[in-house]
Amino acid sequence: MIAWLVNIVRGMCMGTADAIPGVSGGTIALILGIYERFIGAVSQVGAGLVRAIFSKAFWGRLKTGLTRPSELGDAPVDRHAHNVLFLGTLVVGIAAALVIGARFIPDLLARYPAPMNGFFLGLVLASIAIPYKMLKKRGLPQLGAFLVAAAATFVFVGLPIDQSQNAQGAVTITLAAPAEAPILITGHEEAVVFMTNRHGGENKKREVAFLPAHPVEIPAGATEVVVPVVARLAGDIGNLQPGELVASDGLPDGASYAQSAPTEGGADPALWFIFVAGMIAISAMVLPGISGSFVLLMLGLYNYIFFNVRAFVYDQESAALVVLLVFAAAVLVGVLSFTRFVAWLLRSYHDTTLAALVGIMVGSLRKLWPFTGVDADGVSYPTVPDGFDSTVGVTLGTFVAGVVIVLVLERLGRAKKSAAAG
Repeated sequence: MIAWLVNIVRGMCMGTADAIPGVSGGTIALILGIYERFIGAVSQVGAGLVRAIFSKAFWGRLKTGLTRPSELGDAPVDRHAHNVLFLGTLVVGIAAALVIGARFIPDLLARYPAPMNGFFLGLVLASIAIPYKMLKKRGLPQLGAFLVAAAATFVFVGLPIDQSQNAQGAVTITLAAPAEAPILITGHEEAVVFMTNRHGGENKKREVAFLPAHPVEIPAGATEVVVPVVARLAGDIGNLQPGELVASDGLPDGASYAQSAPTEGGADPALWFIFVAGMIAISAMVLPGISGSFVLLMLGLYNYIFFNVRAFVYDQESAALVVLLVFAAAVLVGVLSFTRFVAWLLRSYHDTTLAALVGIMVGSLRKLWPFTGVDADGVSYPTVPDGFDSTVGVTLGTFVAGVVIVLVLERLGRAKKSAAAG
Protein backbone atom coordinates (compact mmCIF):
# COMPACT_ATOMS: atom_id res chain seq x y z
CA MET A 1 0.00 0.00 0.00
CA ILE A 2 2.85 2.37 0.83
CA ALA A 3 4.25 1.84 -2.69
CA TRP A 4 1.03 3.15 -4.23
CA LEU A 5 0.93 6.15 -1.89
CA VAL A 6 4.46 6.94 -3.08
CA ASN A 7 3.20 6.59 -6.64
CA ILE A 8 0.46 9.14 -5.94
CA VAL A 9 3.19 11.57 -4.88
CA ARG A 10 5.03 10.81 -8.14
CA GLY A 11 1.83 11.60 -10.00
CA MET A 12 1.49 14.89 -8.14
CA CYS A 13 5.02 15.82 -9.20
CA MET A 14 4.16 14.99 -12.82
CA GLY A 15 0.86 16.87 -12.63
CA THR A 16 2.53 19.95 -11.21
CA ALA A 17 5.02 19.90 -14.08
CA ASP A 18 2.24 19.39 -16.63
CA ALA A 19 0.52 22.53 -15.31
CA ILE A 20 3.60 24.64 -16.04
CA PRO A 21 4.47 25.93 -19.54
CA GLY A 22 8.07 24.90 -20.07
CA VAL A 23 8.34 21.73 -17.97
CA SER A 24 7.08 18.34 -19.14
CA GLY A 25 5.58 15.65 -16.96
CA GLY A 26 7.74 13.28 -18.98
CA THR A 27 10.82 15.08 -17.67
CA ILE A 28 9.67 14.49 -14.10
CA ALA A 29 8.97 10.84 -14.91
CA LEU A 30 12.56 10.54 -16.15
CA ILE A 31 13.91 12.20 -13.00
CA LEU A 32 11.84 9.85 -10.84
CA GLY A 33 13.01 6.82 -12.81
CA ILE A 34 9.56 5.72 -14.01
CA TYR A 35 9.47 7.03 -17.59
CA GLU A 36 9.91 3.75 -19.49
CA ARG A 37 7.68 1.99 -16.98
CA PHE A 38 4.99 4.64 -17.54
CA ILE A 39 5.23 4.37 -21.34
CA GLY A 40 5.12 0.58 -21.16
CA ALA A 41 2.09 0.52 -18.85
CA VAL A 42 0.06 2.92 -20.97
CA SER A 43 0.95 1.05 -24.17
CA GLN A 44 -0.55 -2.10 -22.63
CA VAL A 45 -3.99 -0.50 -22.27
CA GLY A 46 -6.14 -2.21 -24.89
CA ALA A 47 -8.40 -5.15 -25.66
CA GLY A 48 -6.43 -7.48 -23.40
CA LEU A 49 -7.01 -5.24 -20.41
CA VAL A 50 -10.72 -4.91 -21.22
CA ARG A 51 -11.07 -8.70 -21.34
CA ALA A 52 -9.17 -9.01 -18.06
CA ILE A 53 -11.46 -6.51 -16.32
CA PHE A 54 -14.43 -8.80 -16.94
CA SER A 55 -12.73 -11.76 -15.28
CA LYS A 56 -12.99 -12.65 -11.59
CA ALA A 57 -9.28 -13.44 -11.43
CA PHE A 58 -8.37 -9.87 -12.35
CA TRP A 59 -10.27 -8.35 -9.43
CA GLY A 60 -8.76 -10.87 -7.04
CA ARG A 61 -5.24 -10.02 -8.20
CA LEU A 62 -6.08 -6.31 -8.11
CA LYS A 63 -7.11 -6.62 -4.46
CA THR A 64 -3.91 -8.53 -3.69
CA GLY A 65 -1.76 -6.00 -5.53
CA LEU A 66 -3.34 -3.06 -3.71
CA THR A 67 -2.03 -4.24 -0.35
CA ARG A 68 0.80 -6.60 -1.38
CA PRO A 69 2.16 -5.48 -4.78
CA SER A 70 5.26 -7.68 -4.43
CA GLU A 71 3.05 -10.78 -4.75
CA LEU A 72 2.01 -9.91 -8.32
CA GLY A 73 3.94 -12.03 -10.81
CA ASP A 74 4.45 -12.16 -14.59
CA ALA A 75 1.15 -13.79 -15.52
CA PRO A 76 -0.94 -11.66 -17.93
CA VAL A 77 -3.68 -11.03 -15.36
CA ASP A 78 -1.05 -9.97 -12.81
CA ARG A 79 0.58 -7.58 -15.28
CA HIS A 80 -2.79 -6.00 -16.07
CA ALA A 81 -3.60 -5.61 -12.37
CA HIS A 82 -0.18 -4.06 -11.71
CA ASN A 83 -0.53 -1.64 -14.64
CA VAL A 84 -4.01 -0.54 -13.49
CA LEU A 85 -2.75 0.13 -9.98
CA PHE A 86 0.37 1.91 -11.26
CA LEU A 87 -1.49 4.12 -13.74
CA GLY A 88 -4.50 4.63 -11.46
CA THR A 89 -2.44 5.97 -8.57
CA LEU A 90 -0.42 8.13 -10.97
CA VAL A 91 -3.63 9.59 -12.40
CA VAL A 92 -4.95 10.35 -8.90
CA GLY A 93 -1.79 12.32 -8.14
CA ILE A 94 -1.75 14.07 -11.53
CA ALA A 95 -5.42 15.08 -11.24
CA ALA A 96 -4.97 16.39 -7.69
CA ALA A 97 -1.95 18.47 -8.74
CA LEU A 98 -3.77 19.90 -11.78
CA VAL A 99 -6.80 20.90 -9.71
CA ILE A 100 -4.59 22.61 -7.12
CA GLY A 101 -2.33 24.06 -9.81
CA ALA A 102 -5.27 25.60 -11.66
CA ARG A 103 -5.85 27.75 -8.60
CA PHE A 104 -2.33 29.06 -8.11
CA ILE A 105 0.20 28.29 -10.86
CA PRO A 106 -0.98 30.69 -13.61
CA ASP A 107 -0.80 33.63 -11.17
CA LEU A 108 2.57 32.55 -9.76
CA LEU A 109 4.00 32.31 -13.27
CA ALA A 110 2.69 35.76 -14.13
CA ARG A 111 3.83 37.43 -10.90
CA TYR A 112 7.22 35.75 -10.44
CA PRO A 113 8.35 34.61 -13.91
CA ALA A 114 12.12 34.90 -13.38
CA PRO A 115 12.39 32.88 -10.12
CA MET A 116 9.91 30.27 -11.38
CA ASN A 117 11.74 29.86 -14.69
CA GLY A 118 15.06 29.75 -12.83
CA PHE A 119 13.81 26.81 -10.79
CA PHE A 120 12.58 24.91 -13.84
CA LEU A 121 15.75 25.72 -15.78
CA GLY A 122 17.79 24.07 -13.02
CA LEU A 123 15.37 21.15 -12.93
CA VAL A 124 15.50 20.42 -16.67
CA LEU A 125 19.21 21.24 -17.13
CA ALA A 126 20.26 18.82 -14.40
CA SER A 127 17.87 16.12 -15.59
CA ILE A 128 19.43 16.04 -19.08
CA ALA A 129 22.14 13.80 -17.65
CA ILE A 130 19.60 11.10 -16.78
CA PRO A 131 18.64 9.92 -20.32
CA TYR A 132 22.21 10.62 -21.49
CA LYS A 133 23.59 8.12 -18.96
CA MET A 134 21.06 5.55 -20.22
CA LEU A 135 22.63 5.60 -23.70
CA LYS A 136 24.60 2.46 -24.52
CA LYS A 137 25.61 3.69 -27.98
CA ARG A 138 26.75 7.21 -28.81
CA GLY A 139 27.45 7.07 -32.52
CA LEU A 140 26.45 9.14 -35.56
CA PRO A 141 22.75 8.06 -35.55
CA GLN A 142 22.42 9.21 -31.95
CA LEU A 143 24.27 12.46 -32.66
CA GLY A 144 22.02 13.14 -35.66
CA ALA A 145 18.85 12.46 -33.66
CA PHE A 146 20.09 14.74 -30.88
CA LEU A 147 20.90 17.64 -33.23
CA VAL A 148 17.65 17.42 -35.21
CA ALA A 149 15.50 17.16 -32.07
CA ALA A 150 17.35 20.00 -30.32
CA ALA A 151 17.08 22.34 -33.32
CA ALA A 152 13.41 21.54 -33.97
CA THR A 153 12.48 22.05 -30.30
CA PHE A 154 14.49 25.29 -30.08
CA VAL A 155 12.53 26.71 -33.04
CA PHE A 156 9.21 25.33 -31.79
CA VAL A 157 9.36 26.87 -28.31
CA GLY A 158 10.25 30.24 -29.87
CA LEU A 159 7.08 30.47 -31.94
CA PRO A 160 4.69 33.33 -31.08
CA ILE A 161 1.70 32.74 -28.81
CA ASP A 162 -1.73 32.89 -30.42
CA GLN A 163 -3.92 35.65 -28.92
CA SER A 164 -6.38 35.96 -31.80
CA GLN A 165 -9.33 34.97 -29.58
CA ASN A 166 -8.36 37.13 -26.59
CA ALA A 167 -10.36 40.27 -25.87
CA GLN A 168 -8.47 43.55 -26.33
CA GLY A 169 -9.06 47.15 -25.35
CA ALA A 170 -7.35 50.13 -23.73
CA VAL A 171 -6.92 51.62 -20.26
CA THR A 172 -5.91 55.15 -19.36
CA ILE A 173 -3.37 55.37 -16.52
CA THR A 174 -3.09 58.67 -14.66
CA LEU A 175 -0.22 59.48 -12.29
CA ALA A 176 -0.67 61.42 -9.06
CA ALA A 177 2.13 63.81 -10.14
CA PRO A 178 4.20 64.34 -13.32
CA ALA A 179 6.75 61.58 -13.83
CA GLU A 180 10.24 62.63 -12.70
CA ALA A 181 11.76 60.07 -15.07
CA PRO A 182 10.33 57.86 -17.83
CA ILE A 183 8.16 55.01 -16.47
CA LEU A 184 7.76 51.82 -18.47
CA ILE A 185 4.38 50.12 -18.20
CA THR A 186 4.76 46.50 -19.21
CA GLY A 187 3.23 43.08 -18.70
CA HIS A 188 6.66 41.63 -18.04
CA GLU A 189 8.39 40.38 -14.88
CA GLU A 190 7.90 42.49 -11.75
CA ALA A 191 6.34 45.36 -13.74
CA VAL A 192 3.27 43.27 -14.63
CA VAL A 193 0.01 45.21 -14.47
CA PHE A 194 -2.98 43.10 -13.43
CA MET A 195 -6.37 44.55 -14.26
CA THR A 196 -9.03 42.14 -13.13
CA ASN A 197 -12.69 41.84 -13.96
CA ARG A 198 -14.85 40.38 -11.20
CA HIS A 199 -18.39 39.42 -12.01
CA GLY A 200 -21.05 36.88 -11.11
CA GLY A 201 -23.31 36.39 -8.13
CA GLU A 202 -22.66 37.50 -4.58
CA ASN A 203 -21.13 34.17 -3.60
CA LYS A 204 -19.08 33.66 -6.74
CA LYS A 205 -16.14 35.53 -8.24
CA ARG A 206 -14.83 34.89 -11.71
CA GLU A 207 -11.62 36.71 -12.57
CA VAL A 208 -10.18 37.64 -15.96
CA ALA A 209 -6.81 39.35 -15.84
CA PHE A 210 -5.64 41.79 -18.51
CA LEU A 211 -2.01 42.63 -19.32
CA PRO A 212 -0.49 45.40 -21.45
CA ALA A 213 -0.44 44.24 -25.07
CA HIS A 214 3.01 45.80 -25.47
CA PRO A 215 5.27 48.07 -23.39
CA VAL A 216 4.23 51.73 -23.15
CA GLU A 217 6.40 54.48 -21.69
CA ILE A 218 5.16 57.44 -19.69
CA PRO A 219 7.61 60.26 -20.62
CA ALA A 220 9.22 62.40 -17.95
CA GLY A 221 6.90 65.28 -17.05
CA ALA A 222 3.77 63.48 -18.29
CA THR A 223 0.88 62.39 -16.06
CA GLU A 224 -1.20 60.22 -18.38
CA VAL A 225 -0.81 57.40 -20.90
CA VAL A 226 -3.17 55.11 -22.80
CA VAL A 227 -2.16 51.44 -22.47
CA PRO A 228 -3.52 48.81 -24.87
CA VAL A 229 -4.47 45.69 -22.92
CA VAL A 230 -5.22 42.09 -23.84
CA ALA A 231 -6.97 39.39 -21.81
CA ARG A 232 -4.76 36.57 -20.54
CA LEU A 233 -7.28 34.02 -21.74
CA ALA A 234 -9.33 33.42 -24.84
CA GLY A 235 -13.13 33.56 -24.70
CA ASP A 236 -16.01 35.99 -24.81
CA ILE A 237 -15.83 36.23 -21.03
CA GLY A 238 -13.16 38.88 -21.66
CA ASN A 239 -15.56 41.16 -23.55
CA LEU A 240 -16.26 43.81 -20.92
CA GLN A 241 -18.27 46.97 -20.80
CA PRO A 242 -16.62 50.29 -19.77
CA GLY A 243 -15.82 50.36 -16.07
CA GLU A 244 -15.89 46.59 -15.55
CA LEU A 245 -12.14 46.51 -14.90
CA VAL A 246 -12.23 47.07 -11.17
CA ALA A 247 -8.84 46.03 -9.72
CA SER A 248 -5.17 46.51 -10.53
CA ASP A 249 -1.75 45.50 -9.32
CA GLY A 250 1.71 46.78 -10.21
CA LEU A 251 0.82 50.36 -11.11
CA PRO A 252 3.11 53.23 -10.01
CA ASP A 253 2.40 54.49 -6.50
CA GLY A 254 -0.62 56.79 -6.38
CA ALA A 255 -1.62 56.08 -9.99
CA SER A 256 -5.21 55.52 -11.01
CA TYR A 257 -6.71 54.04 -14.14
CA ALA A 258 -9.94 54.14 -16.11
CA GLN A 259 -11.54 51.94 -18.75
CA SER A 260 -13.63 54.22 -20.95
CA ALA A 261 -14.34 51.79 -23.80
CA PRO A 262 -15.34 48.11 -23.97
CA THR A 263 -12.85 45.32 -24.44
CA GLU A 264 -13.79 43.37 -27.55
CA GLY A 265 -12.78 40.51 -29.81
CA GLY A 266 -12.85 37.67 -27.28
CA ALA A 267 -14.27 34.42 -28.66
CA ASP A 268 -14.67 30.94 -27.20
CA PRO A 269 -12.50 28.38 -29.02
CA ALA A 270 -14.40 25.75 -31.03
CA LEU A 271 -14.78 22.37 -29.33
CA TRP A 272 -13.11 20.58 -32.26
CA PHE A 273 -10.08 22.86 -31.86
CA ILE A 274 -9.95 22.08 -28.12
CA PHE A 275 -9.99 18.36 -28.95
CA VAL A 276 -7.16 18.62 -31.50
CA ALA A 277 -5.13 20.84 -29.18
CA GLY A 278 -5.65 18.40 -26.32
CA MET A 279 -4.33 15.50 -28.39
CA ILE A 280 -1.25 17.50 -29.41
CA ALA A 281 -0.65 18.74 -25.87
CA ILE A 282 -0.86 15.33 -24.20
CA SER A 283 1.47 13.90 -26.84
CA ALA A 284 3.96 16.61 -25.90
CA MET A 285 3.48 15.93 -22.19
CA VAL A 286 4.55 12.32 -22.73
CA LEU A 287 7.91 13.48 -24.14
CA PRO A 288 10.56 14.76 -21.71
CA GLY A 289 11.45 18.34 -22.56
CA ILE A 290 8.32 19.38 -24.45
CA SER A 291 5.69 20.87 -22.19
CA GLY A 292 2.08 20.16 -23.12
CA SER A 293 1.10 23.30 -21.22
CA PHE A 294 3.44 25.30 -23.44
CA VAL A 295 1.71 23.82 -26.51
CA LEU A 296 -1.61 24.98 -25.06
CA LEU A 297 -0.08 28.40 -24.37
CA MET A 298 1.09 28.73 -27.97
CA LEU A 299 -2.34 27.72 -29.24
CA GLY A 300 -3.98 30.29 -26.98
CA LEU A 301 -5.69 27.71 -24.76
CA TYR A 302 -3.55 27.44 -21.62
CA ASN A 303 -5.36 30.05 -19.52
CA TYR A 304 -8.71 29.10 -21.11
CA ILE A 305 -8.44 25.44 -20.04
CA PHE A 306 -7.23 26.28 -16.54
CA PHE A 307 -9.94 28.93 -16.17
CA ASN A 308 -12.55 26.26 -16.95
CA VAL A 309 -10.94 23.82 -14.49
CA ARG A 310 -11.18 26.48 -11.82
CA ALA A 311 -14.72 27.44 -12.85
CA PHE A 312 -15.96 23.85 -12.63
CA VAL A 313 -14.08 22.69 -9.52
CA TYR A 314 -14.36 25.81 -7.39
CA ASP A 315 -17.45 27.57 -8.84
CA GLN A 316 -19.46 24.53 -10.03
CA GLU A 317 -20.01 26.08 -13.46
CA SER A 318 -21.83 23.43 -15.54
CA ALA A 319 -20.88 25.10 -18.85
CA ALA A 320 -17.20 24.51 -18.06
CA LEU A 321 -17.85 20.75 -17.83
CA VAL A 322 -18.45 20.50 -21.59
CA VAL A 323 -15.05 22.03 -22.32
CA LEU A 324 -13.31 19.78 -19.80
CA LEU A 325 -15.01 16.60 -21.08
CA VAL A 326 -13.91 17.35 -24.65
CA PHE A 327 -10.39 18.08 -23.46
CA ALA A 328 -10.32 14.92 -21.30
CA ALA A 329 -11.46 12.80 -24.27
CA ALA A 330 -8.65 14.28 -26.36
CA VAL A 331 -6.13 13.53 -23.61
CA LEU A 332 -7.29 9.91 -23.39
CA VAL A 333 -7.15 9.35 -27.15
CA GLY A 334 -3.81 11.13 -27.45
CA VAL A 335 -2.04 9.36 -24.61
CA LEU A 336 -3.24 5.89 -25.64
CA SER A 337 -2.12 6.35 -29.25
CA PHE A 338 1.10 8.30 -28.81
CA THR A 339 2.55 6.21 -25.99
CA ARG A 340 2.29 3.13 -28.22
CA PHE A 341 4.44 4.93 -30.77
CA VAL A 342 6.99 5.97 -28.14
CA ALA A 343 7.04 2.45 -26.67
CA TRP A 344 7.75 1.04 -30.15
CA LEU A 345 10.56 3.55 -30.65
CA LEU A 346 12.12 2.63 -27.32
CA ARG A 347 11.93 -1.08 -28.18
CA SER A 348 13.21 -0.73 -31.73
CA TYR A 349 15.60 2.24 -31.52
CA HIS A 350 16.29 2.61 -27.82
CA ASP A 351 19.50 4.66 -27.90
CA THR A 352 18.51 6.82 -30.87
CA THR A 353 15.18 7.59 -29.20
CA LEU A 354 16.89 8.52 -25.94
CA ALA A 355 19.33 10.74 -27.86
CA ALA A 356 16.36 12.53 -29.45
CA LEU A 357 14.79 12.97 -26.00
CA VAL A 358 18.05 14.55 -24.79
CA GLY A 359 17.90 16.90 -27.78
CA ILE A 360 14.30 17.82 -27.00
CA MET A 361 15.27 18.67 -23.42
CA VAL A 362 18.24 20.78 -24.55
CA GLY A 363 16.13 22.67 -27.11
CA SER A 364 13.41 23.37 -24.55
CA LEU A 365 15.85 25.32 -22.36
CA ARG A 366 15.21 28.33 -24.61
CA LYS A 367 11.75 28.65 -23.12
CA LEU A 368 13.04 28.46 -19.54
CA TRP A 369 15.74 31.16 -19.63
CA PRO A 370 14.61 33.40 -16.75
CA PHE A 371 15.98 36.79 -17.83
CA THR A 372 14.14 38.28 -20.78
CA GLY A 373 13.29 41.63 -22.31
CA VAL A 374 10.31 42.71 -24.39
CA ASP A 375 10.48 44.54 -27.72
CA ALA A 376 8.04 47.19 -28.97
CA ASP A 377 5.67 44.51 -30.27
CA GLY A 378 5.50 42.74 -26.92
CA VAL A 379 7.70 39.81 -28.05
CA SER A 380 10.11 38.58 -25.39
CA TYR A 381 13.78 37.81 -26.02
CA PRO A 382 16.56 36.46 -23.76
CA THR A 383 18.80 38.97 -22.00
CA VAL A 384 21.55 39.04 -19.39
CA PRO A 385 20.89 41.02 -16.15
CA ASP A 386 22.57 44.43 -15.99
CA GLY A 387 23.47 43.92 -12.34
CA PHE A 388 22.82 41.86 -9.23
CA ASP A 389 19.54 42.69 -7.50
CA SER A 390 17.03 40.80 -5.38
CA THR A 391 15.32 39.25 -8.41
CA VAL A 392 18.62 37.93 -9.76
CA GLY A 393 19.55 36.59 -6.33
CA VAL A 394 16.25 34.79 -5.82
CA THR A 395 16.39 33.41 -9.37
CA LEU A 396 19.88 32.03 -8.83
CA GLY A 397 18.66 30.48 -5.59
CA THR A 398 15.70 28.78 -7.26
CA PHE A 399 18.00 27.57 -10.07
CA VAL A 400 20.33 25.94 -7.57
CA ALA A 401 17.33 24.43 -5.76
CA GLY A 402 16.14 22.85 -9.02
CA VAL A 403 19.57 21.34 -9.69
CA VAL A 404 19.88 20.02 -6.13
CA ILE A 405 16.43 18.40 -6.21
CA VAL A 406 17.30 16.49 -9.38
CA LEU A 407 20.68 15.36 -8.03
CA VAL A 408 19.10 14.14 -4.78
CA LEU A 409 16.30 12.29 -6.58
CA GLU A 410 18.75 10.76 -9.05
CA ARG A 411 21.02 9.56 -6.24
CA LEU A 412 18.06 8.10 -4.34
CA GLY A 413 17.01 6.30 -7.51
CA ARG A 414 20.48 4.81 -8.00
CA ALA A 415 20.60 3.71 -4.35
CA LYS A 416 17.23 2.01 -4.71
CA LYS A 417 18.35 0.16 -7.85
CA SER A 418 21.58 -0.93 -6.17
CA ALA A 419 19.67 -2.22 -3.16
CA ALA A 420 17.27 -4.13 -5.41
CA ALA A 421 20.15 -5.63 -7.43
CA GLY A 422 22.00 -6.64 -4.27
